[in-house]
Amino acid sequence: MRPLMSNSRLIYDCPDTNADLYYATHFEAPDAVLFLEHKGKKYLVLSDLELERGKKESSVDRVLSLGAFIEKAKKRGQKGVIGVIDTLLKDFKIKKLSVPQSTGFTLVDALRKKGYAVEAGDHPFYPERALKTPKEKKWMQEAQKTVFKAMAKAEKILRESKIVKGALKWRGKILTSERLRFEIENFLLQEGYHTIMQPIVSCGLQATDPHCLGSGPLKAHQSIIVDIFPKNDKTKFFGDATRTFCKGKASPELKKMYAAVKTAQETAIKKIRAGINGKIIHQAIVDAFKKAGFQTGTIDGAKQGFIHGTGHGIGLEVHEEPVRIAARDFILKAGHVVTVEPGLYYRKIGGVRLEDIVCVTKKGREPFPTYPKKLEIL
Repeated sequence: MRPLMSNSRLIYDCPDTNADLYYATHFEAPDAVLFLEHKGKKYLVLSDLELERGKKESSVDRVLSLGAFIEKAKKRGQKGVIGVIDTLLKDFKIKKLSVPQSTGFTLVDALRKKGYAVEAGDHPFYPERALKTPKEKKWMQEAQKTVFKAMAKAEKILRESKIVKGALKWRGKILTSERLRFEIENFLLQEGYHTIMQPIVSCGLQATDPHCLGSGPLKAHQSIIVDIFPKNDKTKFFGDATRTFCKGKASPELKKMYAAVKTAQETAIKKIRAGINGKIIHQAIVDAFKKAGFQTGTIDGAKQGFIHGTGHGIGLEVHEEPVRIAARDFILKAGHVVTVEPGLYYRKIGGVRLEDIVCVTKKGREPFPTYPKKLEIL
């Protein structure tokens, strides 16, 4: 984290999609709002539509009227968003400010033309949100419990399904990725969660592409990756977990691959502690896979093997920067919450990924709620 030239921060964005803005205000809104932090005080500028709700629900020091600033800007010959921001900054006698790195060029350029010194802040804009408080950690543990309830629902459906000519049938119909995904999402909605991005339910060749959502009929005797990462409607924190199933008999190669991934995940979790470089953990997994006979490289024109990082930060975003356990340098600190999700992907065998969440502590790690790891569903 680098020192900033200004003690003033400005965000103009939608709090429903900007995690930093929500973190700073604890206010929800589907449209862009104006936020200012100056000399340790937080201000939210809201339209008449949101003004009273903002006063009741937000955690800022003061909620200001957008309408009042529009009128004041007009008297100064200003108009539009830039006019309102210029008026706000002049009222607070601010000449230097920091904005998120995601801020549009048009806004930054307009402010600079008006004589403001504008710099890009850190990413995330509030780096301290990477270190979870006890309350936040509890919220995330609750989210993870719900994720595994949804995982149990998915496994139950796979268990109840029948193998008919190599395909799976459930309640008299072909079981597809779409149907299983619908059942997962429907369950989550009832539990007070929603999916910003749909759960992954991918089978066979599709499972060899880590971010493939999956489509079409689910097949017997092949790997089925189920990756669920919903957001809690109240706390706004995410859960995230992956399991790999095989309805029927798994091939010897798939069993060997599953065992290697399971061992790799256990190895990674044991190595997690405050002060360790995530790159060291990741490299240990790479080496373990090589020793087990699973090479990573280009095969038949496609990258195969262990083709992603070992883990990522998670919180108000499902992938929370800058926390990573990957090929790049990053020192883990107590309070970081990270996923641990090694995987192997080979087109002739299938894909396997196992994912859990742990909290980094001073002496090691605190596992979050988990769920059994078993490949075959017979």
